[in-house]
Amino acid sequence: MKQFLTLLALSLAFFASAFAAEESVFSGNSKSLFISVEESPSKVYVGQIFPVKLKAIVANDTIDGLGNTFSGATGVEVINPQNTWERSRDNTYSNTFYFKISSKTAVMPRLSVSLIQRQEALESEVITFNTPQLIQLKTDPLFSNVIAQSLTINKYKTTTFDAKNVIVVLEIETTGANLKDFALSGIAKSGIDSFSDTGTSQKIYYYAIVPNYQKSFDFTYFDLTSNKFNKITLPMTIENDEVSTQLGLNPKESIFEFYKTIGYGVLSFIFFIILIKRRRWYYLLLSLIFLALFFLDQNPLNNAKLKSNSSIMILPMERSTVFFTSDKILDIEKLGDRENYIKILLPDGKIGWTDRENIIKN
Repeated sequence: MKQFLTLLALSLAFFASAFAAEESVFSGNSKSLFISVEESPSKVYVGQIFPVKLKAIVANDTIDGLGNTFSGATGVEVINPQNTWERSRDNTYSNTFYFKISSKTAVMPRLSVSLIQRQEALESEVITFNTPQLIQLKTDPLFSNVIAQSLTINKYKTTTFDAKNVIVVLEIETTGANLKDFALSGIAKSGIDSFSDTGTSQKIYYYAIVPNYQKSFDFTYFDLTSNKFNKITLPMTIENDEVSTQLGLNPKESIFEFYKTIGYGVLSFIFFIILIKRRRWYYLLLSLIFLALFFLDQNPLNNAKLKSNSSIMILPMERSTVFFTSDKILDIEKLGDRENYIKILLPDGKIGWTDRENIIKN
């Protein structure tokens, strides 16, 4: 009898186990998500932006996608935490996340990847990233804080700021870089006017106000290809450029403009005197033409008003640095335009760019 009861108990346990396993299969509780790290650097520099490539194998054809949740990081910024997983082939997905480490004591985060169906998580897998060897770069007084695979100066301009300073505007393009961190010490006023990122390259417009006796504009960046600091030296030659602000540089004050205005007035007067003596109608016409040029040269047609609370920017582009905001309606002069921006001359002689909608026509 005892043997019979033992056999009965074993049989029931076997069938219960089989039923539970079958129930597990049909209820979808079996593991169907597998995450692995495909590429990860063994060492990085503090401040560097670096990629980590992941692969996911999904044994489920009914999901809508994969979701990401990062946690547990110390001194690490995830640049693209919600980057979409790309399906490369049947049941295989890939993703590349970019990280930026800000301290030598940083700890990499954990990543929880979830199978999403109808906006609900069916299953999740957690993966912990290994913290690479962290290297702190040596202090360099000219260092721009940029660590890059490559860095190029596409163009730059130097224009007068005031009696003692010039303003330098650079267009800098990089690949694999922390270009947003570009900054130089020992400069009275500087900053990034515009930043764009295509995914493969980054670009900024950077401006700096420096003494006009400075012969060159110098800075360094750390080149990841050669593992060393590269120095950039740009000769400073003052130019006129319609894109640059030319703060404090009034084009009306140039010697050419002065003599041109005087010339129109003198010629108008000369032809008027000849008209009185010879009484020929075409002398009147010539006198009136030069008189009209004299008045037009004062730009009465370009006089306008600037709305109150209007922002004046250094460059004609979105998110450019604002150097002045009007607290009342001002009389200004239009000097030019570019797309949705108007170049204006302020009453104090400064020149900048503002949105077209800020201008009130006389």
